[in-house]
Amino acid sequence: MLNEFLASGTLNLVFAGVVSVSFIFAVITLLGAEFGDALNMDFDVDTDVDTGFDFISVSPFALAIFGATFGLTGLIARLWMDMDAIPSILWAVGVGIVVGAAAQGFFIYVLSPSRSSHFSLADDAIGRDVEVIISIPVDGLGQVAFDNVSGRVTLGARSLTGEKINRGEMVVIERLTGRVAVVRRSDN
Repeated sequence: MLNEFLASGTLNLVFAGVVSVSFIFAVITLLGAEFGDALNMDFDVDTDVDTGFDFISVSPFALAIFGATFGLTGLIARLWMDMDAIPSILWAVGVGIVVGAAAQGFFIYVLSPSRSSHFSLADDAIGRDVEVIISIPVDGLGQVAFDNVSGRVTLGARSLTGEKINRGEMVVIERLTGRVAVVRRSDN
């Protein structure tokens, strides 16, 4: 069955489907960010799980670009270059990863609010009273948010004292380590 799938035009349909879905997803993520800001929509989910390690955040836009590149490269390899299934899949994955990584770099270094020329995140955040939007568990990672000139900024957050801080409490940012704020309860 796998050989029939790889030898038929079904793989081409999969590549075409991935291109279509990824393109639609890219448009929705770009327009959704604009309309979400215009409508002032903010969805928060409170979780108190700490696995002991942090994940790198991949932008939805970079995922969409990876998918579109994967599908388009696969179609080009199959239709124009007459490649067999396995080499076309390998090329599609390789080129997709390279272009997706470039899109992630573009997102982090050009589009990210922390890289804006209007402010320095450290100068803007340290000493600021901010709200806990995801509870900070004992010796774990939560999340805080505040508004500045570039819009809403969210940062991962750890308690300075290692204690639990509940969602909705006000805290003060003592220092930043990358995009993680070390916070203490506010005196207010």
